[in-house]
Formats: sequence, structure tokens, C-alpha cells
Amino acid sequence: MMIRDQIRHTATKTRTERRGAMTVEFAIVAPLIFLLFVGGLELTALNFARQTAGNASYEAARKMIIPGGTAAQAQAEGVRVLTALGIGNGATVTVVDELTAVTVTVAVPAANVSWGLTRFCYGMTLRQSCTLTKE
Repeated sequence: MMIRDQIRHTATKTRTERRGAMTVEFAIVAPLIFLLFVGGLELTALNFARQTAGNASYEAARKMIIPGGTAAQAQAEGVRVLTALGIGNGATVTVVDELTAVTVTVAVPAANVSWGLTRFCYGMTLRQSCTLTKE
């Protein structure tokens, strides 16, 4: 009977010594997990904006290469695509009309796209260009 009491006392003592360890471990690990999760969302938002800027530059260049297309129409098309997807605020569309080709560059401020970690992308600009040959 004495051995059984000794085992029970040892198990209770170990449980008592570890009380709160899980809370402390969670308090240490939770911010790291949260930062990784929010960072993943942030990178997803920036990638979405980059892809959208690329699509807007392509659509604007297409508008410009057709016969009778103007730079104003191309810029309006680029802004329309960006605005339709919610990232047109602060974006710029630049059209360079050459003799045989058109280059459209779309620049979107990364801080306007950010979902919360603006301090990491503050001052960054996402730029995408598209060059198409005129018809």
C-alpha cells in the first residue's frame, strides 16, 4: 500500500509543478503563429495587386494598339480595371507610344493594398509593364 501512495504522490507533484506551463508556452508561440498567418495574408494581397496591375497594363495596351486608340483611352481602361477590383486609389497608368509598339506601365502603391501590415510595405510601389506591337 505504501508504494501505491508514493506513486500517487509523485504523479500529483509532477502535475502541480507543470501547472501553467501550457499557458506560458502558448503566450510565447501565439504571436509568432499570428504573425505568420497575417504575413501570409499580406503577401497574398500584394500578389493579387501585382497580378491585377499586370492585367490592367495589358488591357490598356490592347486599347492603345487598335487603330484609332488614344493614350487617354488606354489610361482610362487601365484605371477602370484597377478600380473594378478595388485597387485604383492612388494608382498611375503611364502610356509610352512609340512608332511600332506601345508600352503601358501601371504603378500601384503597396500601402493602399495592405491588409494591416502597412509598416512593412510602406513606400513600396508595385509596377507592371506590358509592351504590345501596333497593328
